[in-house]
Amino acid sequence: MPSHLRFQSQKWATHHVVSRCLQGFAFLKPTKEIREITKGVLGYALNKYEEVIQLHHYVFLSNHFHLMISAKTTRDLAEFMCLFKGNLARELARIHNWHGTLWQKRYSSEEILDEEGLQEIFKYLTKNSVKEGLVDHPRKWKGLHGYHQLVMKKSVSGPWIDRTGYYWAKQRREKVTLDNFTTDYEIKLTPPPLWSNLSKSECQERCRTLSDVAIQEALRERKINQAMGMKKVLRERVCKPRFPKRGTRPLCRTKCIKALKAYQKLYFEFKTRFQEVSADLRQAIKMGLETASICFPEGGIPMFGGRYSPD
Repeated sequence: MPSHLRFQSQKWATHHVVSRCLQGFAFLKPTKEIREITKGVLGYALNKYEEVIQLHHYVFLSNHFHLMISAKTTRDLAEFMCLFKGNLARELARIHNWHGTLWQKRYSSEEILDEEGLQEIFKYLTKNSVKEGLVDHPRKWKGLHGYHQLVMKKSVSGPWIDRTGYYWAKQRREKVTLDNFTTDYEIKLTPPPLWSNLSKSECQERCRTLSDVAIQEALRERKINQAMGMKKVLRERVCKPRFPKRGTRPLCRTKCIKALKAYQKLYFEFKTRFQEVSADLRQAIKMGLETASICFPEGGIPMFGGRYSPD
């Protein structure tokens, strides 16, 4: 089934983002080195896009990761993910001595429309590492997990290495080390826009309550009684294919039928217009036209660096 077009219905929309490693390989296996690198790259990307991107929750397992993230526009989210995944892939490729792509297809995202959808995704992210039977509680997961920050109140940061600067310094034959081009970046979490009316203490209490419920649900729902434990997780081979059964990604997240239908109407109107404009652009390119008056609809990402409609 083809992926949905990149789309969000309003500015500062919240998304559930998922990205998986190639063939389910454990490129993100939470060794100490990979944990530190991942924290640094994520912290750097968030710092670079701090005006247009906000992170609310996250979890990184050995072969995929989830983000609950808000973006000012669809393009901002796409650019952030390109920076984050591109830099993380280069670092992981060095660690694993891997040549070629590390990611399975593109990332998927679903816009979260209301409180019910937000709570559903918050709990789903929190369940990760427990529902798979890897550990009995998120606090035991050695990899990156938003629970450590949201509930345990831990500060999370990691090193970002400016390898471009280091390369050119070496080209100039300067006496430098990687430490001269390494900066520590913190992963900063903010409450989602739907919780903007909550005080800091109320937001913390909601995170704690939802996490407790999610963990209990995960323990009841999982199919094995005893968790693998981190020692066994870290002993697993990296290049072992894993193909768990996955359903079709939903268009958006909501429990309200009315909200779902309204969103579907917006999306399919956008999709129809986007396809029409894309066809016009391809025809203009085929005809060899140097300029063309073509405007893409708001909410998506224009092709070939195109522009939005002024409406």
